[in-house]
Amino acid sequence: MDERAAPPLAPEAIVELHDPAGLLVRWYCTPERLEELAAGWLVGEGLAASARNIGPIEVHQAEGRVALTSPATDLRRAPAAIPEGPARAPELVGALAANPDALRDLFQAMFERAALRERTGGIHTGALVERGEVRCVREDVSRHCVVDKLIGHAALAGSALDGATILLSGRVSGAVAAKAARAGVAALATMSIPTTLAARIAGRAGVTLIGRARAAAPHVYPPGS
Repeated sequence: MDERAAPPLAPEAIVELHDPAGLLVRWYCTPERLEELAAGWLVGEGLAASARNIGPIEVHQAEGRVALTSPATDLRRAPAAIPEGPARAPELVGALAANPDALRDLFQAMFERAALRERTGGIHTGALVERGEVRCVREDVSRHCVVDKLIGHAALAGSALDGATILLSGRVSGAVAAKAARAGVAALATMSIPTTLAARIAGRAGVTLIGRARAAAPHVYPPGS
């Protein structure tokens, strides 16, 4: 019988977001940085233009609940349309896409700060890259929640994402591309691949997709391709 200790499990819990009218969403997520998760979800889903539109956020960690404590006058009750437009920050994104070594270095820097991934293995990791540097790393069992936490970090700090790139360890789906498009992100780079729907959404919104981003020859999907 193998008596070696089992490795630690990836932390996951059910967390709900409520406003004064009731339940908004239920996440199956890693229960940390929940204020960022809430703010990023609202912005990425197109229900709020920025953190200023959301109002105070209360985190009740033990209860698995996040609450918007007062009616937000500018909080939309239906998602905003996914924006359309030309390529975002084409010079910055073009320089990044043309330099596979720089992309690999950014992913390496991201993983060096991924404590949960190091400890458990079974976790999605993402990073915000601005001006060629990794500014923020977030981890979650859900790749969608990783993106929400990154967007929420920027929203709560009052930072615009119009020149930012998001790095992801997992696949870029249509839902992820839509979140990035609404948040104003210029590019999404994944060590996996984008889906066909992600490519359509990103292409219309002006978001550059980079697949197999740690490979010697990453796959670049510029807007309109």
